[in-house]
Amino acid sequence: MTNRSTTTTNAGIRAFVTRRPVTAFLIMAFGIAYPVMSLVALAVHRVIPGGPLLDRLPVPPDETVGLMLTMFALLPSALFVTWAADGRPGVASLFKRIARWRFAVGWWLAVLAGLPVLTVLSTLILGGSLESIEPSKLCWDQLRLLLINFILVNLWEETAWAGVMQTRLERRHNIFVAAVLTAIPFGFIHLPLAFLSEITIASVLISLVAYILLGLFLRPLVGVVLRGSRDSLLAAGLMHSVFNRTNNDNGIAAALLNGELYRLGILIAVVVLIAALALLAGRRRLSRAYRLELDANPGGVAR
Repeated sequence: MTNRSTTTTNAGIRAFVTRRPVTAFLIMAFGIAYPVMSLVALAVHRVIPGGPLLDRLPVPPDETVGLMLTMFALLPSALFVTWAADGRPGVASLFKRIARWRFAVGWWLAVLAGLPVLTVLSTLILGGSLESIEPSKLCWDQLRLLLINFILVNLWEETAWAGVMQTRLERRHNIFVAAVLTAIPFGFIHLPLAFLSEITIASVLISLVAYILLGLFLRPLVGVVLRGSRDSLLAAGLMHSVFNRTNNDNGIAAALLNGELYRLGILIAVVVLIAALALLAGRRRLSRAYRLELDANPGGVAR
């Protein structure tokens, strides 16, 4: 016999997710992410066992936490909300977007090379200088790190943020308003990373502001790329990976340029790239009508 109370509960959950998919996604993602990420922070500070194991891992704790955040919180939440709200066809459509690689060559070039090139140019214009490097080693190291981050983290991270939250917000809001609304929880969910090093009130607040600002630059960039690539989450994930590879301390800009001026250069580069890609996409592709057109034909290619 079917347990009526269980069936009623499941129906109630699905009804809530259908009415409030973004809220449901955030509740589930934060409800899983903070406890899981906190375990690593506690282990790092030797409050619970596991610190020596983290020290022996080939990656630093923040990368371990990022992988756990994506695989244990963001991706399961995205898939559950999509299934509960849209059923199996919705999940299938989401994976079609993940696999979509057929979009214009110009957008491929913009995603892969636009930000690094503009960051270097911006920094040089500001007065920076180039570092002496070995091109072949730089290319191999950065390509290897980009692929690892893309395959393990950023593709699935953007499946959640761009594929579920930002997409659904774009049905009701301007593309840039949707990006800003996504940037706020995007920043907050990374907050436990601030507890992996020395903890003070100031350090936590500074980290939170930095994560939100990071989102305010990244989310509009991903949003425009999503429209230009005709809803490709593969393109969104690659853009996220290139952003990280350009911005990180061991990234392209840090390797190519002397000093810290590149940190200002990349902010200028992001703004310029967003403006350039928005012009390239055109007004129609940035409209809410085009978002609805993409949603109505997820397996095809909107024009």
